[in-house]
Amino acid sequence: MTQDGGAGLIVRRAGLVSVLASSFFLGPCNRPPSGAPPSPARGAAAEPPPAAAVLAAPVVAAVPPPSVPTPGEMRDSVAPLVDAVKDAVVTIQSTKILRRIMREDPWSAFLRNQGFGLDEPPRIAEERSQSLGSGFIFDRSGVVLTNNHVVAGADEVVVKLSDEKSVKAHVVGSDPATDVAVVQMDESLPRLAMVTLGDSDRVRVGDYVLAIGNPLGLGQTVTMGIVSAKNRVLDEKLGGLDPRYEDFIQTDAAINQGNSGGPLFNFRGEVVGINSAIINPGVAMNVGFAIPINLARRVAEQLLKGGKVSRGFLGVGGEDFTPEHARSLGMPFVAGALLNAVTQGGPAFTAGLRPNDVVVQVNDTPIGSYRRLSSVTAQLRPGEKARVVFLREGRRVETSLVVGAQGEAGEKIFLGVEVRALDSRELKSAELAPGQGLAVASVDPRGPASGVLQEGDLLVGVNRQPLTLALLKALEPRLRLGVRAYLVVQRGSSRFVLQL
Repeated sequence: MTQDGGAGLIVRRAGLVSVLASSFFLGPCNRPPSGAPPSPARGAAAEPPPAAAVLAAPVVAAVPPPSVPTPGEMRDSVAPLVDAVKDAVVTIQSTKILRRIMREDPWSAFLRNQGFGLDEPPRIAEERSQSLGSGFIFDRSGVVLTNNHVVAGADEVVVKLSDEKSVKAHVVGSDPATDVAVVQMDESLPRLAMVTLGDSDRVRVGDYVLAIGNPLGLGQTVTMGIVSAKNRVLDEKLGGLDPRYEDFIQTDAAINQGNSGGPLFNFRGEVVGINSAIINPGVAMNVGFAIPINLARRVAEQLLKGGKVSRGFLGVGGEDFTPEHARSLGMPFVAGALLNAVTQGGPAFTAGLRPNDVVVQVNDTPIGSYRRLSSVTAQLRPGEKARVVFLREGRRVETSLVVGAQGEAGEKIFLGVEVRALDSRELKSAELAPGQGLAVASVDPRGPASGVLQEGDLLVGVNRQPLTLALLKALEPRLRLGVRAYLVVQRGSSRFVLQL
């Protein structure tokens, strides 16, 4: 049996970051605790609402867990806090069924070739690969929040409660771009314990946190630490697991494989993050990362409502603004996102942004890098108005725009594949110029590219020239006429060619 969706025990390609499995974090937000009515324990029956109805109201407005102690009451021990929240922590066991054609043994093949046996269809053997992670109940109808990598590709999912009861479950929806997944228990259980979701924007560096999860399959385990940093971007260090929208909370609470998917609690008993990854202990000790709960909550609400996630779109491409860029442009250096490309007709273009502008703020959020701009933009709701502050030739300019939806401007469906423009890191990896190359955003499992292309693949060239959106549009009608084309695909550090 492996931990963390079959991937957690394997140190990623860069050798720095390992994926975990769910874990629970309990840490302080430096806000006075408020009283709350006692939490019902598992007992008398009550018919829960369907998963699709479990949206913002019960999730966002849930009251704090019962009997959460004040920091003063925890001078000698955090046991009262652990007692108040531990029953909402669960273990998630996911099973993948691998079907393989069995090779015929030499003796049977000899007899068959000599005419002593009838031709039989190849025998199919099933292999079961099991993985362990963690999760937490955030609605009493049996809705569980966890990491995508804990349940990705699972044929069977079982949720194990704190009282050792096991319940079959299914994945409602998952979002690889943020590594968030929502699981629904198939059995209605009365009066389940549940967590309260807090406000990760109010978390401060230095706040205490507790981690509760099932590391290494040992069973429920509690560790404690602090918030070490915020807005961390791991970039390519995650290797095979590469969420596009990273905005991690860093903590030194001891967490291990098997902890992914669990929450990060403050001392009010509120979840402020979901554990997702750690730095390889061979490189550094106690450096863990959690997805901010505000991001996870927005993703979960959309998955529950429609099974997919809509993200904001500005229609820009760029890179981090560096002192070297500042010198070449003759302007003072300020951390921000330098725009290299602005899609004509897109939200940013319509609002007046142009190449060489440096975005430093979106609404009230400072922008210190291009990756931060991408993350903040993705969390905006399509159709809402956003205030953007940028620098142009050293002058501070403010504008407003209407956020677009990813897939409307610049993204395109091609052979059942949704594509998007490359970000600055991907351009560097593929050695392409801005405007060249496309990335696979999603693959229709029923489309012709299913099983061939996968999310994250870079489409770098076609017929010996760099691929652009214009070339892709011109290619489709030619393929329908039977014209052949050769598509160069980059996956990780390797490339291969597909004949279309």
